[in-house]
Amino acid sequence: AVEPKGYGVLLERGTQIVMQVHYNLLAGTGPDASSTLLRLAPASQRLDPIETMLLPAPVELPCRPAHADGPLCDRTAAVADVMSRFGADGNTANLLHLLCGEEIRPGSTQSCTRTIGQPTTIRAVAGHMHLLGRSITIKVNPGTPQERTILDIPVWDFDDQGARPIKPVRLDPFDTVEVTCKHVQWLRDRLPAFDGQPDKYVVWGDGTTDEMCLGILQVTHP
Repeated sequence: AVEPKGYGVLLERGTQIVMQVHYNLLAGTGPDASSTLLRLAPASQRLDPIETMLLPAPVELPCRPAHADGPLCDRTAAVADVMSRFGADGNTANLLHLLCGEEIRPGSTQSCTRTIGQPTTIRAVAGHMHLLGRSITIKVNPGTPQERTILDIPVWDFDDQGARPIKPVRLDPFDTVEVTCKHVQWLRDRLPAFDGQPDKYVVWGDGTTDEMCLGILQVTHP
């Protein structure tokens, strides 16, 4: 996203930038045409630094009852499958429950609430899920008189994941931010990426046919 005027991401001398891309072969095997555009300013231009804050939440999407006889409909087997494909990163499915302080509860909707540790101003928001994502919300101070929804995507579009600038929201230490995602198995009946793939217990994983639940905030600090 283009940062607000007067703000930028500080790149120290020698910084390396890595672009991560999810690929599939549904559109054929032509050459990669991915690209990115950087808008650079000299160090002498006085910009306030803006940072990205990531708010991950677990994904615990069980198989549908009529499709629950597959070998990967068992959670332990599903996590082992992710770890076999992505190594230690595959254990994120379990680590997120420690981060969020939540027990493992299978279901289509999962949340995580994080506590802010320093004065923070939210200036833009985004969400990230994969193909089985259905909806995502981000709220500040949920369950209090100060509750405010800063992102609400009732019908998720995997092809539209850009950050949305918002009117700045100031948070103080001990304020909270909650991300909530809903995923649904029936989308695998409609999307070509799942052709020939049986239901599986879906957990956090790097593959496009795995899932994520991620709130993304662009923030500044005093």
